[in-house]
Amino acid sequence: MNIKDIRYEPFNEKDYTVASEILSYDVDAGENLNRLLAKNPELFISVFIEEKLVALAQVNEPSTLSYITVFVDPQFRRQGIGTATVKFAEMRLQKGGTHKIRSSYQAGHQSSIAFASKLGYDNTFSSAFMQRTGNPFPLEMLPVRKYSDEDYLSSQSLYATAFHEMRVRVGRFPDSVIAQPSEEERIAWKESAGDRFVYEINGEIIAYSHLSGNVLSSISVRTDFQGHGIGRKFVIFLCNEIYQRGHNNVDLWCVAGNYARSLYDTLGFKEKYVTDFVQKTL
Repeated sequence: MNIKDIRYEPFNEKDYTVASEILSYDVDAGENLNRLLAKNPELFISVFIEEKLVALAQVNEPSTLSYITVFVDPQFRRQGIGTATVKFAEMRLQKGGTHKIRSSYQAGHQSSIAFASKLGYDNTFSSAFMQRTGNPFPLEMLPVRKYSDEDYLSSQSLYATAFHEMRVRVGRFPDSVIAQPSEEERIAWKESAGDRFVYEINGEIIAYSHLSGNVLSSISVRTDFQGHGIGRKFVIFLCNEIYQRGHNNVDLWCVAGNYARSLYDTLGFKEKYVTDFVQKTL
């Protein structure tokens, strides 16, 4: 095989079956990549040697901090395909204005650790993928409602502040800042308003979250209301919402060191695996 024969193309739906099979070689992380491939195929690049699909690269749109993940068919590994694909993705993102790139791999995977280190990526943080399988919770009436566009500024503020403070507590995010609102984000939130929820007390939004399929994400409680059981009630409500939508499992990610981990444990979430995240400055 000649590394010069590698060809990169935007992912094409005709390759979905082969691509899904390649990703399935990773029993854990491959499940999430397959889900993302089905939902956002535009984020993927297909890597070919002649007419053979040998690897896939998830490459997010260029931004200050962008994300890439490369998965090479096991029978084509250790031939330079992964390295060439990462460098191709880095160049593409850098041209688009990206300054930092983040990637991830399953915790403890020694070959992935060595590969990332060789390419100049440093360890940043770890996150546990957790899943709850079971019956819906008994639930009292709660002041939770669907998000609307008028909620953007207050919801974004508490979400950005809560996650910044969590990152500071964890101590693995030295460059963390409070994300500022943007019109682009506001439009995106408006378009998916049916999957966003807010928790109100006395007319004020004190908690916010976003659902993505059966994944519970962006769970945030305003700082001055933390420690009062609001988060627990909100998570229970959101789990029931996911069950009512026809899903059997509720999934979420929890950063290692996040105080919320104990809450998820008591609500029956089980850790499936841990992912390590690495980062590189271009």
